[in-house]
Amino acid sequence: MKKFMLGLGLCLVSAAAAAQKFPSQPLTLIVPYAAGGSSDALARSLAQAVGREAGVAVVVENRPGGSTVIGAQALLGKPADGHTLFMMAASFVINPYLIKSLPYDTRKDFQPVTQLASNPHVLVVSSRVPANDLKGFIDWARAQQGKASFSSFGNGSSGHLGFELFKQRAGVDMLHVPYKGSAPATMAVLAGEVDATLGDVGVVAPHIAAGKVKALAVSGSQRSAALPGVPTFAEAGLAGFASETWMGLLTRAGVEGDRVERLHQLFAQALQDAEVQKTLQQQGMEARPSAPADFARFLQQQSALYRVAVDKAGLKPE
Repeated sequence: MKKFMLGLGLCLVSAAAAAQKFPSQPLTLIVPYAAGGSSDALARSLAQAVGREAGVAVVVENRPGGSTVIGAQALLGKPADGHTLFMMAASFVINPYLIKSLPYDTRKDFQPVTQLASNPHVLVVSSRVPANDLKGFIDWARAQQGKASFSSFGNGSSGHLGFELFKQRAGVDMLHVPYKGSAPATMAVLAGEVDATLGDVGVVAPHIAAGKVKALAVSGSQRSAALPGVPTFAEAGLAGFASETWMGLLTRAGVEGDRVERLHQLFAQALQDAEVQKTLQQQGMEARPSAPADFARFLQQQSALYRVAVDKAGLKPE
């Protein structure tokens, strides 16, 4: 009996130790955008830092398309054990207002882990557009009478809704052309496929420096440290306009609370890593780690904000 009880005790201790060791296998970080954009750059930098701290590999899996729905579905196809995460942005809280039949419930099927980072959007235009400042661009766009176009990194993305708000504020009519990520949306401007975009600082900055696109204004209350020569929208004559990209992490609903907290700790700590900080700076981002409960409240606030934006833009679910 003593041997049995001793063996049982050892089994219980081993089971408890196994439960405490998390992650116990490689993590998968799903990015719902094409490689080469700001989200992808941050994800790969974080994967290295988290992998070193956790002692497991962190695999970045790009699953672009469907306004991030494809990536979200990929997460829900995995076990609810915390070993798979989904990097999301504003489109996640916007999709319920634009997509009639989402294959999931954004509030019930997912669990917030942490906010990651944010960066202001930059209005860039094709070199073919005969305007060198914001006023000149607005005048030119008005003269096109709906023929001018803009790209975004996905239907219902923050870049899309941000540009819709810009159209309202500026009194212009432009055609929306969605792409699968910020990198292809920017390349569309370079190639002359579209006339303009609200892009992420880190993605558009090299093309601005090379003179391939023209930067007219940056969102936010102050100029971007990465683009000190680009005026804010307020400085350029359109006060009160704001648009930004923010990113965060979700996992599946049903993942144990202690595992969610462990994931939050790992990624919040990784945001302070020197190489991650370097990536953030290159992408024009600022770290914004938050506790799971705080991130949940932030998502609710953003959902309400974008619902108003969708209504004002007259967008309807499809």
